[in-house]
Amino acid sequence: MRKPPAAQRITQLREQIRYHNYRYHILDDPEISDAEYDSLMRELRELEAQHPELVTPDSPTQTVGALGDTFTPVNHLVPMLSLDNTFNLEELQEFERKLNRLLALDEATPQEYLCELKIDGLGVNLYYQQGYLQWAATRGNGVTGEIITRNLLTIPGIPTQLGPPAPPHLEIRGEVYLSWEEFARINQLQESKGKPPFKNPRNAAAGSLRQKDPAVTAERSLRAFFYTIGLSEGLEVKSQQELLNWFDAQGFPTNPYRQRVQGMEAAYGYCQSWIQRREKLDFAVDGAVIKVNSFTLQEELGFVSSAPRWAIAFKFPAAEVATRVLDIVVQVGRTGALTPVAVLEPRLLEGTVVSRATLHNRDHVERLGVRIGDRVLIHKAGGIIPEVIKVLNEERTGRERSFPFPDTCPVCGTPAVQAPEEVAVRCPNPDCPGKVAVRIRHFVSRRAMNIEGLGEKHIEQLLDQELIRDPADLYQLTLEQLVPLDRFGEKSAQNLLQQITASKQRPLNQLLFALGIQHVGDRTALLLARHFGSLERLCQVSLEELEQVPEVGPVVAKSVYEALHDPEMADLIQRLQAAGVGTTAASSPSQDQPLAGLSFVITGTLARPRREVKAQLETLGARVIDSVSAQTDFLIAGSNPGSKLAKAQALGVKIVDEGQLEQVLAGKPPA
Repeated sequence: MRKPPAAQRITQLREQIRYHNYRYHILDDPEISDAEYDSLMRELRELEAQHPELVTPDSPTQTVGALGDTFTPVNHLVPMLSLDNTFNLEELQEFERKLNRLLALDEATPQEYLCELKIDGLGVNLYYQQGYLQWAATRGNGVTGEIITRNLLTIPGIPTQLGPPAPPHLEIRGEVYLSWEEFARINQLQESKGKPPFKNPRNAAAGSLRQKDPAVTAERSLRAFFYTIGLSEGLEVKSQQELLNWFDAQGFPTNPYRQRVQGMEAAYGYCQSWIQRREKLDFAVDGAVIKVNSFTLQEELGFVSSAPRWAIAFKFPAAEVATRVLDIVVQVGRTGALTPVAVLEPRLLEGTVVSRATLHNRDHVERLGVRIGDRVLIHKAGGIIPEVIKVLNEERTGRERSFPFPDTCPVCGTPAVQAPEEVAVRCPNPDCPGKVAVRIRHFVSRRAMNIEGLGEKHIEQLLDQELIRDPADLYQLTLEQLVPLDRFGEKSAQNLLQQITASKQRPLNQLLFALGIQHVGDRTALLLARHFGSLERLCQVSLEELEQVPEVGPVVAKSVYEALHDPEMADLIQRLQAAGVGTTAASSPSQDQPLAGLSFVITGTLARPRREVKAQLETLGARVIDSVSAQTDFLIAGSNPGSKLAKAQALGVKIVDEGQLEQVLAGKPPA
């Protein structure tokens, strides 16, 4: 077959195959048999083999996986970049001056911007060819995402076919999110199943979108807003505002709270207005995005390596609300720490109703000068934990009551103690009932022995029935003991016992963390497990030997030594060993550490939990640190990497994207 007829036939075959992919994978309504489809594909492959110069990356023979393959990797046709952040008017004004310098304009010239709310969700990319949806993918590392087409199409309002005239190639990008109401519903469901709740709507949306069963995703009521494009051929729009209007006309959901403004001071006014009003929205926002409206100017301004020059994100400060302190109570933690907690008039704060907030410790209460009856400001530390940050002294009425911090444990009455080097006041009684439930909750938590299906109410019930008194008793529970209890049926009881049995094989570092030794977190537990290799060896070492472990100082060494030589801890460890709980590291301390001596920093959002990546790196011998410096060996960059990426690039630190991460976690860092 001569070239022109071959090229014409290849084009026809590609269009036919794409159309039938659309009918089969998207509409679940095929028009031809599998044999007929295979015949078209076979003919296309043969023609492309005869004329390799006519093969194109977007040919159906070259695409990665089928349209419906969940989590198949796919490269974005144009990378999905992040945005630089600003936090005040001065930084926004400097951004505008820089734009004008690049455009050879007077620095005081006001630009026309389109301001949009920055949704705290999960970025997605939809690729349309000749108007038909070919695939939808997660952002991934910005270059490669994962196909989630079927899951994304559970979201209302996403067209599978664009209205004519359809551009030949078009990537449409948006943000998937959950409403606050749906987030609360999902977390209630998680807790009812004994599973940990999601920390925020973004995590919940990500988990929902990556379900293997689209039916589960459909139950989560995900929503999306679309706001930009990647690859674009033949789309006749001249501005960001026109683009969003085109999205509206095509049926794509867009955020209605957008505004065109002149100059950066007006853009800043938009941001300020939404800082106060964001609590009224039914979804999470963490800032605003300010874009040069004209596409002609956007094209002239171009991009830097990781972000467009024509757009900037303005980050909102953490939300604060005022409420009243109704009471102050003291809770007992697993290490005996007495923690004051403010009981509050309930207030909606970042999507959840907050009625209690931590006051941390006795010194913090004294510094704040908080009294029962005070009006106070609260926010969520780290976006998660409610805390009191300020007393509104000017609103005092004179009826407020001071709070005397107790000298004894509020649970068992034992005189409280405070070590000279600590701010925490503690109950020293090892048998304090207040400690027991918290200690067991810590023991079964995900980062410790990871026993699913054993929630707070289950533990309280087991303690009330005197079936357990410490973590070792969990390994003696039987089906006959569990089934008659509330919250347990035969199936859930069997699942719990299977979880308990599986926990016997957890790594040594998780067991050390689970023991709840003061000052021993994930990192210290891993260092101790790696250094000594077994719990038996660790129990035998001297205080001086502990102090010689890298990154373990005198305070931590003393805490570990005293805890492991306490008779009750020794008895607990002996009973855990007798129950078959593993107390030896999987390998000797000197083996299987191909990343030893290398330091890593993690930034941005990864496809898998950051804690999991950190733990695996440390198991391989790496050191995971928080900040980038010239001594950092590698930066692992997920989506929305922020300023750490720019600093790493400036310092010449090697960048690891998610496409290379699996190689690193296999112990083979890129050269």
